[in-house]
Amino acid sequence: MEELPARLKTAGEMYQYSCDHGFGTGFSRNGSLRNFRIVEEKLESGEVAFLTFTGLHRFRSMSQHQRNFAYAITDRRILMGQSRSFWRTRFESVPLNAILNLSFDSDNTIAVMKIMLEKDAVTIGMSQECAAALSQRLTELLPLIQELAKGLNGQGEAEEQ
Repeated sequence: MEELPARLKTAGEMYQYSCDHGFGTGFSRNGSLRNFRIVEEKLESGEVAFLTFTGLHRFRSMSQHQRNFAYAITDRRILMGQSRSFWRTRFESVPLNAILNLSFDSDNTIAVMKIMLEKDAVTIGMSQECAAALSQRLTELLPLIQELAKGLNGQGEAEEQ
């Protein structure tokens, strides 16, 4: 199997990777670090992220979305986390082998990444620049992601907490 291009385990590493590669900084550094901490806490034993980014979760329009989330693609799944007020959190996880397609759509102001699943689509709003950088990197990593997905023998559906 191809070696993972990065091995990110902490919120700080995940946030810095996203910033360094043009994959988004979120609304604020502290808010994004809190979101990436949710992702860090949900990593399973031995699981590592190799690509991270930020975006507007379940994006429908600039006024209809679940605000900023942190995202991490790991060797097993895509993790999506948000720290909310009063110690509440939102977290979703999608196994790599449950993803049917990844695509990007854009208009003049914003781009939307779609993670297509059998019975759902996760839409993520982001700037045109972030989408262009992320799309290029995902294209480069597609063979690795497909190889990792094949290694997951029929493991579960998307989970939500």
